[in-house]
Amino acid sequence: MANSITKKLEGLSMDDLISAPLVAACEAQSKLAQTAYKYMTEIGFEDGDFSKPNLLNFTLQRPVETNEGLKTSNVEVQAPFLGLVPIPSLLIDDVKVDFQMEVNSVTASSNKNEKEASAEAKGSFKLGLWGKGSVKVNGKVTTSKENTRSTNQTAKYQISVSAKQQPPTEGLSRLMDILASCTAPISEK
Repeated sequence: MANSITKKLEGLSMDDLISAPLVAACEAQSKLAQTAYKYMTEIGFEDGDFSKPNLLNFTLQRPVETNEGLKTSNVEVQAPFLGLVPIPSLLIDDVKVDFQMEVNSVTASSNKNEKEASAEAKGSFKLGLWGKGSVKVNGKVTTSKENTRSTNQTAKYQISVSAKQQPPTEGLSRLMDILASCTAPISEK
């Protein structure tokens, strides 16, 4: 019995069970990167030409401190559109492979043994001058024996993958700082 369970476990390739989900996660990460690249080239550049970024042009009125008081000055701002939008940049940050195997070896077999024996005895006798009697005895013996063996096999294979959005790029953070600094007054003094 233990031998047959061992033979069943020998057919499992542990290398494949563990490496297949990890290889799939690597391939998925590659596809996520390709998706991000495609998105960036579509919205970030004119017709995919990397020398022509899509720019967002706008004018800000910035306060200027002068000797005569506070005035405003128009400032033209060109911001790369790519730095202003969130880029779908997912990162697989966790892959878990859980393998559990419970072997109870399900095989059902039943042996049943039944034996039966019967006997009969008769006898007659006289009671004095006038009486007669007879006796009849029947007997039966039965034995039954049953053995049942049952086994069960189950296996569980779980794969968990977690992905999360990466933080904003350094370029986007710097652009937001530049835009925030444009609202501070400029001193001409």
